[in-house]
Amino acid sequence: MGLYTLFSYNVEVQFKSCLFSKAMLFTLFLTILTLILPFVVANKSRGFWLRTQKFYEQPNIHFTYEYLLVAESDDPSYSIVCNSMKGLVGSNLRNEEHCTEFQVHEHDVNSDGKVDLLDFKYYLDIPKERTITSIALILMLDFQLKTICPLHMQSLAVINREFVTPPSAFKYLGDLQFYQISHLPCKPNMINTKYNNSILFNYAKNGHNNIVDSILDTYFMREVSTLINTLYSRNQNGQTGSMQVQASVRVPEMEIRYTPSLMQELKWAWPQYLSLAAVFYWIFNKIRIFVFFNRLFMARRIVPWKKQSWK
Repeated sequence: MGLYTLFSYNVEVQFKSCLFSKAMLFTLFLTILTLILPFVVANKSRGFWLRTQKFYEQPNIHFTYEYLLVAESDDPSYSIVCNSMKGLVGSNLRNEEHCTEFQVHEHDVNSDGKVDLLDFKYYLDIPKERTITSIALILMLDFQLKTICPLHMQSLAVINREFVTPPSAFKYLGDLQFYQISHLPCKPNMINTKYNNSILFNYAKNGHNNIVDSILDTYFMREVSTLINTLYSRNQNGQTGSMQVQASVRVPEMEIRYTPSLMQELKWAWPQYLSLAAVFYWIFNKIRIFVFFNRLFMARRIVPWKKQSWK
């Protein structure tokens, strides 16, 4: 009749030595290597620390009804300006009486409580002796992130267009994008309001002459901003004495980069460290078995079924 293994367990053989001995020094050295080497290898192989993290969110966008539309003509001294701030433009920008109508609509397409599309329409009266050669449209937006990295700022949507032939209408379609040159700092229970101030209002108060370039130069120096990715644009030609400017800006889900917290870094690094530590533990354990069973260092061998004499 055959025999079957029903139960088994390992017999523990111990090796003991005094505190100040070569065997104790060897064991301490291997223990330190077991703890340190996984960290060194993981760190040198790169990717051990989580330097960056990202999330996706559709921001809350609202138009603040602050805008600046500059239509330049073939005469450098003559420009048509539409704006919402008194005293915003300097002496070289005038003729606001040619801005006949302005319309804006905010659309929540999927009924989730967030604006998905912004529609802007401007109607201009063009003098017969003038031809529009370019337009610059600056729109002020209220931008908010509310999930992982709360952020509240005033941003701009800038549209530029140059015309070769006299235009009678211009239509623009684009997506609003979040642009950053550094990671957002994520602090718990704190809203980042570093750029939550009106850019156009500050220039209206200071009274700059070259207002468009000054606004863009200042906005360019910000660490976080918004810009428009052009999808389609079309202009209708014809000198009809009027011009319609229509811009549709879609607000999609955006990618946001931020600096991870210490807990996120530990959650990322800990599995890498443990996986390497298990390998090094197995290797150094084999070395210990070889050294002590071959008595390369003096240590007392304790076998469970033998009586030990401690004399």
